[in-house]
Amino acid sequence: MNLHLTNDTYGLYPVEIAERIKGSSNRNNNMMVNLSETSVLKDEIISYIRPTRKSFKEYIKNIQQLDKIIFHPYDLTGYKFLTMLLKKFPAVKVYWVCWSYELFNLPHVVHELYEPFSANYVLPNNSPSKKYALAIRKNLVNVLNMLKIKRNYLETLKHSYSLVHYFCATMPSDFIYLQKISSNNKISYLPFAYLSLNKIMPDLDKFRSVGNKLMIGHSSSPDGNHYEIIQKISSLANDHPVFLPLAYGSSEYGSIIKQEAQKKFKDLEVLEEKLERTAYYQKLTEVGWAIINVKVQQGFGNIMALIWMGAKVFLDKNSNIYKDFCAWGIKVFNIQDDLNKAELSNRLNFEQVENNRKIILGKLNDDKVDEYWDQILY
Repeated sequence: MNLHLTNDTYGLYPVEIAERIKGSSNRNNNMMVNLSETSVLKDEIISYIRPTRKSFKEYIKNIQQLDKIIFHPYDLTGYKFLTMLLKKFPAVKVYWVCWSYELFNLPHVVHELYEPFSANYVLPNNSPSKKYALAIRKNLVNVLNMLKIKRNYLETLKHSYSLVHYFCATMPSDFIYLQKISSNNKISYLPFAYLSLNKIMPDLDKFRSVGNKLMIGHSSSPDGNHYEIIQKISSLANDHPVFLPLAYGSSEYGSIIKQEAQKKFKDLEVLEEKLERTAYYQKLTEVGWAIINVKVQQGFGNIMALIWMGAKVFLDKNSNIYKDFCAWGIKVFNIQDDLNKAELSNRLNFEQVENNRKIILGKLNDDKVDEYWDQILY
């Protein structure tokens, strides 16, 4: 028997996992629990419980047999569940389907997610604890040392990593990063993806990059570091109309970014309403160039769709997603070295677009993604 554990208050990915389980020939040997009773989206095969020790104990008591537990994703709440589960099933195999944030939202690296403007937004200057906030941003590890938090927290993390047998991720660089911060040298890497490209973007051949808009970011989140890109693009005296998607994330942050973009660009389209998926991808066909200034793996579906359509995509050169795309042979560009007037004046050629599509399909075709899922469902 396999147990899939999610920890999601909205429920989009738990429902997607549930659909995959229900479509499997091994349906009866897979069960699911979500550590939130208030999930917006729900499925009948998922048990919803509170993220408390009492709820964990009650749920585990009713499990009769278990071979695998698969975390979607694995964080310290999941770790607490696992430590209780191991008392009853010490031989269970532990799978971690990584969502990246578990690695890059750690206290000693979270400050690296932000460029100056977003850092000041996340840790505002008018905060009553301004000095403390600045100290965290500049040297979080030392602050945690002073508070005697770092040692206990990182020791807990270290132990949580030691319990994992298989690390499942789309990007190999996430596994390389885990190896740097964990002493668990017995953990194995399994390539994994929730969705095939055809599932992400049905009717693939209908969508092609035909417009001349320049897209900045993919959501209304400080992690997108929009401000610096807006300044850089405006300084290039760029003639492209600008597309700014702000439908998801922080409305407060989005309002600030929208106002800044309105100051800099005469031809600006701001997307603030959520579109149905096909309508959104149709909107992306208007994009010829996209700058996604995230430091970790975010906006993966947007990025893959844009590359497939033939848009020229710019990413942070130090991000794992950029490094892995380059290693795979995908033609992408980096913000630090390539975001200039010359690169914004031409498109990818036919051969580059077709090669990108071939590589993406090789990684994310239906059969390949089925193979990824079989590793954890059977």
